[in-house]
Amino acid sequence: MAKKQLTFELNGKTVEVEVNPETLLLDVLREDLKLTGTKRGCGNGECGACTVLVDGEPITSCIYPALKVQGKKVLTVEGLGKEGKLHPLQKNFLSEGAVQCGFCTPGMLLTAKALLDKTPRPTEKEIHEAISGNLCRCTGYKKIVQAIDKTASEVYTGAVSGAEKERDKQAGPGAIGKSIARKEGVSKVLGRSKFAADLHFPGMLHAKVLRSAYPHALLKGIDTGRARNIPGVEAVLTAEDVPGTNSVGYIIKDQQVFAKDKVRFMGEPLAVVAATTEKIAEEALKEIVVDYEPLPVLSTPEEALADKAPLIHDQGNVLLTRKVRRGDPEKAFKQAYIIVEDTFKTQMVEHAYIEPEAGVALIEDDIVVVYAVSQGVHYHQEEIAAVLNLPLNKVRTIQTTTGGAFGGKVDLNVHVYVALLAQKTGLPVKMVYSREESIVASTKRHPFTMTYKMGADREGKLIAAEITMIADTGAYASYGPATLTRAVTLAVGPYVVPNIKIDACAVYTNNLICGAMRGFGVPQIAVAHEGMMDRLAGELGISPLEMRRRNIYKEGSVSSSGQTLKAVGIGRTLEAAVQETDNLGGESM
Repeated sequence: MAKKQLTFELNGKTVEVEVNPETLLLDVLREDLKLTGTKRGCGNGECGACTVLVDGEPITSCIYPALKVQGKKVLTVEGLGKEGKLHPLQKNFLSEGAVQCGFCTPGMLLTAKALLDKTPRPTEKEIHEAISGNLCRCTGYKKIVQAIDKTASEVYTGAVSGAEKERDKQAGPGAIGKSIARKEGVSKVLGRSKFAADLHFPGMLHAKVLRSAYPHALLKGIDTGRARNIPGVEAVLTAEDVPGTNSVGYIIKDQQVFAKDKVRFMGEPLAVVAATTEKIAEEALKEIVVDYEPLPVLSTPEEALADKAPLIHDQGNVLLTRKVRRGDPEKAFKQAYIIVEDTFKTQMVEHAYIEPEAGVALIEDDIVVVYAVSQGVHYHQEEIAAVLNLPLNKVRTIQTTTGGAFGGKVDLNVHVYVALLAQKTGLPVKMVYSREESIVASTKRHPFTMTYKMGADREGKLIAAEITMIADTGAYASYGPATLTRAVTLAVGPYVVPNIKIDACAVYTNNLICGAMRGFGVPQIAVAHEGMMDRLAGELGISPLEMRRRNIYKEGSVSSSGQTLKAVGIGRTLEAAVQETDNLGGESM
């Protein structure tokens, strides 16, 4: 289809580009004009990271046809302010702490500008409604709302609040107690911070991964012949092309870089293609022929633990077990005034960081350099070197500005694939996950099934607990061992229980891989132990608050793992929360 001439005003200047009828505005901005301040988060118009203003109206540019801006005015974050002369919104996003990872910030700023241009003095409800299409996973919306409200107040009254200066003056010398702007904050509000997907290098290839269509199957063969012969395809790699180890893993190296003889979850990588464009790489994936022999799918830990269940891994379906024994629970339960039993289940949770995984690898002075999102560049360097069969000093990993992670970017994602392709082709290679691919490929919070039995005396003091836990770690270990260990260690929360029996295991299934997520292991068991405390309080006829006061750790308390605690803040925290609730006119538990 013939290209058409597109002329529009961009940040105050007229630009002209040739586009296909199906070209989207985001692609014109990021790829043709290299204005990468506007971000691609979901590709479906849902997250708001791609928001720009068209004739003053906020639109999601990832689904907006480029030809619709013909003759119109477009404003991106690059046109909102500049070094030394920030827009009031940019200043207040910084002063109010409304900027963290920065990936959602450009879109949020432009939505806020559109609101204030139309409604100079919006209510808090109007601010909430205006930014409801702009998702943020780091900052939380309170600071963002404060920054927008503060800007509206300053613009409306013409006066800049001196509250920060007065607070800083009272704080005295040094930084403690003062409002300190983020070191990289200015570049983030200006849209200058470079995330991995923003990087471009001359001659750069684009990579895509072919993923398993089955959750559990034997691999009988992979035919890449037709894909290799497509014009523009520079390399196609499978397990046979890995020069070093094909097994990686943060704690246990049980995960395949490419599936070789067997696939263990739907979406497991089978092959990777590097081509001159993303479109060619995607077309090449369709030409790879995979011969599967489907196997029974184990979708729950209970199925995986059943007698004669098929083995997901040769060594068995149990990743690990953990046990705790302290005191004499059996005897203590016989002496208990009240005993409560219940079973709790938590679900798999997606991290939902707004920035999908991305990275670029290239060869510099005989060194493989990988720019990528990361929560562990040293671990990633070691894994890449082992996969490439290179000494550590021949691999360099550079963490790009990372758009949210929450534990989900601890594990390898694009790193080894772009590194392998750069090693193979000698050219820079870039890979960016789609939102759908990110959800399939990334780790999740572990689902837990927890059965609790807890006993207390007449005064509400805990005397015994018997607990079993089963965690679904998915197809590979990832952070499973650490997650289960933390869960077992903290199974009774911040409460003194002198007699304890805990049996726990993490189990392989054919589900997506579960790994690190904020507080890994602890949020799951908190559902259980806090639920049990409420149940016990109800049975005993005392308030949930009083139940906790009688059982929380104090200095000198001994934890369930036998550790004597020397510094304990839970009591002060609890009372501060009660005081704050009372101050706000609420009702304490």
